Amino acid sequence: MRVLLIQPPLEDFYTTSIRLYPLGLVYAAAALRKLGVSVQILDCLNPLKKHPLPLPPDFHYLEPFLQRNPLLFKRYYRFGISDANIVRTIAESDADMVGIASQFSAYFSSVEKLAALVKTHADVPVFIGGNHASVFADEIRRRTSMIDAVLTGPAEASLPAFINSRRFDRAVPPETLDWKTLEPAHDLLPEGAYRMGRKNYASLTAGRGCPYRCDFCSVRAMFGRGIEYRTPAAVLREIEWNYLNRNVRIFNFEDDNLSFDNTWFRQLLEAIIAHPLLKEIELTAMNGMCFPTLDRSLLGLMRRAGFSRLNLSFVTRDAGLRKRYHRPGPHGDFSRIVAAAREFDFMITVYVIIGLPGQTYAEIRESIDYLLGLGVLVGPSPFYIPPGSALFDTLDVPDSIRQNWNLYRATAFAVETRDLDREQLIELFSYARRKNLENRSSGNSATPD
Repeated sequence: MRVLLIQPPLEDFYTTSIRLYPLGLVYAAAALRKLGVSVQILDCLNPLKKHPLPLPPDFHYLEPFLQRNPLLFKRYYRFGISDANIVRTIAESDADMVGIASQFSAYFSSVEKLAALVKTHADVPVFIGGNHASVFADEIRRRTSMIDAVLTGPAEASLPAFINSRRFDRAVPPETLDWKTLEPAHDLLPEGAYRMGRKNYASLTAGRGCPYRCDFCSVRAMFGRGIEYRTPAAVLREIEWNYLNRNVRIFNFEDDNLSFDNTWFRQLLEAIIAHPLLKEIELTAMNGMCFPTLDRSLLGLMRRAGFSRLNLSFVTRDAGLRKRYHRPGPHGDFSRIVAAAREFDFMITVYVIIGLPGQTYAEIRESIDYLLGLGVLVGPSPFYIPPGSALFDTLDVPDSIRQNWNLYRATAFAVETRDLDREQLIELFSYARRKNLENRSSGNSATPD
């Protein structure tokens, strides 16, 4: 059996190339290999070609803001290789089945287009998996006939039964695969294609899940409420293999809560520090780290192991809102964490949410100004509908928005609340971006250029 796994193109105002490593497909491919399947990966976002598109009707309400606000987005684009290249790769793969990653609700239209493209040029079953597929499986099955199967949950849990049913044309008890012992299939990606600056990078996952219960987080949709880690030795083997065989020098952890288990994280950092080959690697955690799990000694170990950039999830300074949404962490500790990180010369980015129900203009502005006063780069994150979260079920939005997956993105500024209208959301977003630029140009920010 031959399977082609595809990361589809996407359409949006912008994207961040260093966040597009197809990690989910790397793990899905590892699970398929365990099942004896021949597998290829096609990443339609590498190389990251972009082509301007007319502004879709769904976003016409943004047109006045785009025209008068220079700190917003300029154009709407299709990111990805051409359909002709996709069709050619499908034909060359001679695949028996095609699997498409469907992680983000906002980009499901690209998944649908790709499924239709596959069906037009190849008589093969198409299946999808990922976070969006897991949350909206039933609705996807109703919406489109181009997709033959919607797999839910992690790949190692959903793929065995699906593959065996296709292989034997009947239900077969699934094999049990442990994701912690899989060898992620980084070798299926084009060597040297994923770079930060002049260095090759790879993303990896050391642990899955998060025990915190933040109402706006959708981690539970894929991994439940628990957290589990691979052994430090297994993570180290993955890093070493990529270092030796792929010339990778930057390793990005996509964990949801990398430092929750302080003892485990220290063991991993100490193993990296002690490794004779890994003296000059760089480590990042671009998905963000939860600051209450950090302390000064841990920051010191992180710096020695190769971390130089620190991405922190702050959400809001308002203690009442944090309690309401079950967000951990007393804010009295935050300034001390930032001060300690600056002692170790970290470049610090801190993310705040703009537009969470219950937030006010004054509260968000206060949170931004507080962070700017600490000398960090502020990452303004406009709130959008979080599928699979606890908040999703109670969120007060019109059906026209709830039913339109295209609007499930930060760039849409789609969710207005009783306290914040769209103009205020965009004003706060622009304010944070403007102040960042001012601080960086004046040298007042402890962040990279």
